Amino acid sequence: MAHQSKEAQKGEIEFRRKLSSQQVAGEKIFDDEFDGPGITRILAERMKKTREEVSLLKRSGAVVSPYLEIGAERCQRALVMENDLGASGIAADLSFDMLRSCTHYMGEFSKEKAPFRVCCDANSLPFLSNSFPFVFCYQTLHHFPDPGPVIREILRVLSPGGHFSLNEEPFRKMLHLNLYKGKKIYSKEAASTGRFEDILNFFFSEANCNEVGHGVIENERITLGAWKRALSGFEEKRVKLRTIKKIESELFDPSNRIKFLAAWLFGGEIRGLCRKAGTVQATFPAASSCLACPACREKGLESGLMRKGASFSCNACSSSYPVVADVLFLFSAGKFSELYPEIFLKTDIKA
Repeated sequence: MAHQSKEAQKGEIEFRRKLSSQQVAGEKIFDDEFDGPGITRILAERMKKTREEVSLLKRSGAVVSPYLEIGAERCQRALVMENDLGASGIAADLSFDMLRSCTHYMGEFSKEKAPFRVCCDANSLPFLSNSFPFVFCYQTLHHFPDPGPVIREILRVLSPGGHFSLNEEPFRKMLHLNLYKGKKIYSKEAASTGRFEDILNFFFSEANCNEVGHGVIENERITLGAWKRALSGFEEKRVKLRTIKKIESELFDPSNRIKFLAAWLFGGEIRGLCRKAGTVQATFPAASSCLACPACREKGLESGLMRKGASFSCNACSSSYPVVADVLFLFSAGKFSELYPEIFLKTDIKA
């Protein structure tokens, strides 16, 4: 199955809800996940990295506004885009609870501007084609059985000449056997393992984390061939592979065969910047003008949305979509009622 299943989506929603309760509301749910102060420190590091990387991209002449972030979680990177880099755009995620927590982290990091938040399905992005000059994601695409369908959606919504940045995604290590389940990655036991055990775990242990326990896909077996196929639609591709001891190679131009072989054998992390064919236009409309009706998209049509009070409405089919706690829900009626029945039933909405 190329698409993320409904069961995996429901598991992700439930896990992120619990995680938000622990890290924002202070509930004690997981012994082996970060608490509020712990995740705030991690987010600060991620925000610093985003600030540096996108600043470099801007200096190279790339247009980064309006942007679309896929898998935005708590919107920490989108907050950097809005408040530090002069950009505006959309933070999209499947988890309403993660998107809603953005308000909490605006206070934690003293940020005044929030991104436009959209709760949606990355398998079928509810945005008009050729809308965004910049789309990016971190640690997101491995939550799907195959990154290809999501990347095709990204390519569709990306404007001609626009850039797509992916970061911190895993690729398969060939020298590996799942002989036993490893310790949970954030547990005290995992943090205290010795060097010999770390080596054994690297080659023989199966990944173990709370996401997997909730049914979330943690696909660390995406091959280099699958990544190449998924990214093949872009005109320009600068994609780096990093493996053990920070050895780096290029995915599409592996001039150093020994380094590429090391990556193929030992696995690691993939990151890169890809450009869609064409010339980027001089100006773009506001990000809210890029919204597309999910009901129309299911029929193979594209129709934009207009804001009407506390919801957005489609002029073509009259479907409407609610805004709850400053988060816009953009699902078809069937998907909305399955993933968020408690919200769907409380809103007088047609979708």
